[in-house]
Amino acid sequence: MIVTLAGHVDHGKTTLVHRLTGTDTDRLAEEKRRGLTIDLGFAYLHDGGRTVGFVDVPGHHRFIHNMVAGVAALQHALLVIAADDGPMPQSREHLQILELLGIRHGTVALSKCDRVPAQRIADARAEIAALVTGSFLEDAPVLETSSLSDSGVAALRARLLEQAALTVIDSGARPFRLAVDRAFSLRGSGLVATGTVNAGRIAVDDEIFLFPGGLRARVRDLRVQDQPATRAVTGDRAAINLAGVDADAVSRGTWLCGRQEAGHRSVVLDLRMLDDFPRPLRHWTPVHVYHATSHSPARLALLEGSKLEPGARARAELILEEPLVAKRGDRLIVRDHGLERTLGGGSVLDNRPAPGRRRAPERLRSIEACAAASAGDSLDALLAIGPVDVDAFGSLWDLQPADLEDLMASRPARVRQGRLISDALWQQWLDALGDECERRHRDDSTLQGLRENDFATPVTTEFRHRALTELVASGRLQQRAGHYLPTRHRSSLDPEQQALLERLRPLLDQSQPPSLGDLGKALKIPLARLQSALKPLANRGEIVLINDKRAYLPPHVIAMADIAERLSRQGAFTARDYRDAAAIGRNVAIDLLEYFDARGYTRRQGDQRTVVGERSRLLPRTG
Repeated sequence: MIVTLAGHVDHGKTTLVHRLTGTDTDRLAEEKRRGLTIDLGFAYLHDGGRTVGFVDVPGHHRFIHNMVAGVAALQHALLVIAADDGPMPQSREHLQILELLGIRHGTVALSKCDRVPAQRIADARAEIAALVTGSFLEDAPVLETSSLSDSGVAALRARLLEQAALTVIDSGARPFRLAVDRAFSLRGSGLVATGTVNAGRIAVDDEIFLFPGGLRARVRDLRVQDQPATRAVTGDRAAINLAGVDADAVSRGTWLCGRQEAGHRSVVLDLRMLDDFPRPLRHWTPVHVYHATSHSPARLALLEGSKLEPGARARAELILEEPLVAKRGDRLIVRDHGLERTLGGGSVLDNRPAPGRRRAPERLRSIEACAAASAGDSLDALLAIGPVDVDAFGSLWDLQPADLEDLMASRPARVRQGRLISDALWQQWLDALGDECERRHRDDSTLQGLRENDFATPVTTEFRHRALTELVASGRLQQRAGHYLPTRHRSSLDPEQQALLERLRPLLDQSQPPSLGDLGKALKIPLARLQSALKPLANRGEIVLINDKRAYLPPHVIAMADIAERLSRQGAFTARDYRDAAAIGRNVAIDLLEYFDARGYTRRQGDQRTVVGERSRLLPRTG
């Protein structure tokens, strides 16, 4: 169990830890000279197989940022209050921060009891009761101690060891994350980074990634609660000996992660504003944001209204100057930029940037979906709104790939273009696109198909092509030269097109029809004009344009495909084999085979080909 000490400056936190563990956590010369804690200090108590680790945090208001860096949600809080002073400003602020960070268990130590009479102790107890009313410490024991006489220290030690025995932490299946609070070099070992494991587990020889920067490192060695170990899990205080990175690559605020992390510059949280903050919080207020050992200046954007009154709760978005590795459920502390005091904090709901307007109704619905109690409930709510970005959802909930796959597989939905879409919504889109195509061709018999961008049905571009392709595969629509038509639709040719077709048919009715250049000469039509005139006939399915210089009648394309299929039954064949079997010229044979390749009917490997597709691929559907 890890214990975070909290309390006002000079209330005896460091001395109490020394009495409990024998370790002086003030390690800096400046701390010893001034007699106050400036940075984090660490000590450990080992007793009968139980270990209690202590994180001694600064009590002075100027070092609140260091205090926040020492707190993790799974820790046990030890609030130290001096009997002579009673609760002081930092006693209250530390308690507020502990609550905002999600601490749920703790103990109160009433220190310096040897300095005051019994009545003052009684008064201090009453003041403490008033302070902790309504907080997670409301029912916590208040133990009277004296560091000079060691009175009450044994009882406090017994209480903490008892709590350690009761502490059960589920490391879960989330990817490993640790926020570094110290980094230093040891002779003979190299770089060591310390911190509390925020999530997941890590073992010797595991590969990890640094954020920011993305550098890879290997776990050379581990210590957990100041003891040699082979692995560390959620809640453990760990010292990790890293190989593969330089000492200057890691410092307080660096994260060690089990996978590459890009960080997030936009974070939505369920913001709770403190009751005693002296003024309303206005939209776009500049703030400082603290996440474990990380910090970033930010702007706070309210997602409804223009201000928030003290004591209120609301959804708010933080637009960060520096990216944070903030996941769903992580706790953030928000401090005022000008007053240098804590204004509130809360739990992360969403870390996906707004795709459009910050307060758009669909965005707010999406945020509410992310506020669901579990990843499964959240995914269900998001699927009811629209497609879900798989990678972004997995990153938000910090899911292992296998867990994300299981979550998606258990729902009536499919992944398309990296988005998970419910089967119901996908069918709705298919029906809408099919209905529109059929209706518009029914209303206009001369219409020769719709291009993808011609559809008015509100299906985004990234999914429209996939949906139309599926409609063609199912037989509801047909595709001709990039245009989509109902399967049984036959558009009417105008008289000029019909006359041209009648002139073309006898010239094309052969296994080796003339080139378009020769056709133009025979018909006395300039080549460019003939090429333009042939496109509607190809869209209609009356002819097949093999390339920009040759056209076939559909029955002859099938006949030429049959020859390739007969050859393929005997093994791979060459262009020469095909030319000889079809009794056509080499150039015509190459034109046909390249058309077959492009349509997926044949596959070329070197100089040889095999038939791999259906002949139906070679012709547009004509109904």
